[in-house]
Amino acid sequence: MKYLDIENWKRKKHFEFFKKFEFPHFNICTNLDITNTFRYSQKNKYSLFRTVLYAVMKCCNETEEFKYRIRNDGIIIHDVVHPGVASIAEEDVYTNFIITYKPLLIDFLDEYEKAAEKAKGEIVVGEKQAGKDDLIFISSLPWVSFTSVTNPMRSGYEDSIPRIIYGKHFKQDKKIMMPFSVQVNHCLMDGAHVSKYYYKLTEVLSNPEKYFN
Repeated sequence: MKYLDIENWKRKKHFEFFKKFEFPHFNICTNLDITNTFRYSQKNKYSLFRTVLYAVMKCCNETEEFKYRIRNDGIIIHDVVHPGVASIAEEDVYTNFIITYKPLLIDFLDEYEKAAEKAKGEIVVGEKQAGKDDLIFISSLPWVSFTSVTNPMRSGYEDSIPRIIYGKHFKQDKKIMMPFSVQVNHCLMDGAHVSKYYYKLTEVLSNPEKYFN
């Protein structure tokens, strides 16, 4: 972890401008082609959610802006960020748990299994995430192919953890598509940065044999 040199940062004016907003957050929703990743997960008998989650976190860790966090009016850059996942625990009640990110898919899936097993029987709503900002908040809506979605955010500019949601996949023109939402703090990045993240994620999801092995 290190601090960003705000004084010499090319987005200093943008940071100072948006930090005055009560809600300086924005989200971009799109449908991503997951056809090849869907086939890859089926071939290897992996959970589609977990395989996609690995791709999501791989791209977050390879996109510097997704590792920026506002802390005490400064900006830190984490070395690694980890998924804080919302998952159904019982009936319609969800729980939260944190997975340690690993750069190799097989290791990441093992960490997911250990974290999920440890979380069984617990209903946690943010307690273990309190005070941690080296996270990406992840949710899944496997019942809905949404076109737009928003997340609860704390008011003020200091809430700087990105939120990513993906929904129910569907077929379109012989492709398997999945709706994605990325919600971020405008103090730290712009639409161009989220777009670059989406381009990177599209590349990974389209070439699982290259990036997952």
